[in-house]
Amino acid sequence: NRVHDDLDSHRAALAWLIEHGRSKHASDIAWGLVFFWLIRGLTSEGLRWFEQILRLPSLQPVAESRMLVGVAEMLCAQGQLTRARNALPRALALADAAQDAEMIAQAATMFGRVELALGEMTAARNWWVDAIKRFEALKISWGTGNALFGLASVELASGDPDQAERLLDKAAAALRHAGPWFLTRTLYVRAVLAAQRGH
Repeated sequence: NRVHDDLDSHRAALAWLIEHGRSKHASDIAWGLVFFWLIRGLTSEGLRWFEQILRLPSLQPVAESRMLVGVAEMLCAQGQLTRARNALPRALALADAAQDAEMIAQAATMFGRVELALGEMTAARNWWVDAIKRFEALKISWGTGNALFGLASVELASGDPDQAERLLDKAAAALRHAGPWFLTRTLYVRAVLAAQRGH
């Protein structure tokens, strides 16, 4: 809500920074808005900003990795799964080369989301298991919970509702301080589970 109330200022800042080639500051602001664009359904706008920043010649590898993950986030939310998947190998390679542990975990999470949406359950499971380990090592609870939620979605789609429920319990515990948007996603999968069980 605070971002929304000051959105014109964020847009003006991004436009000015991009016009003046200030790629680091532009990428910092854009990455900070990734969840805002997702939650508010402004993925087309988010995608435009990420793509503009990616065209800046001065963009450093760490920032490029984040912008590519941002692109994948926006495209995945729009259902453009092949394009989202295509952005991720370079994002992961750049994060790996820079030893950016959090962005490696973020890229793994995005790979999991895209592979699940494409019906590739084994690949999705492997990516999310990897992301869980990485986020746990970093002690980033919202990332751990988000990846556990993704793994629960795989187990549900693979026909193991009991394992899905166990994972959702762990996800909810990890996400208890992350905010309502993350918890709402776990409630959605719980609702699917309940419907499958006739409740």
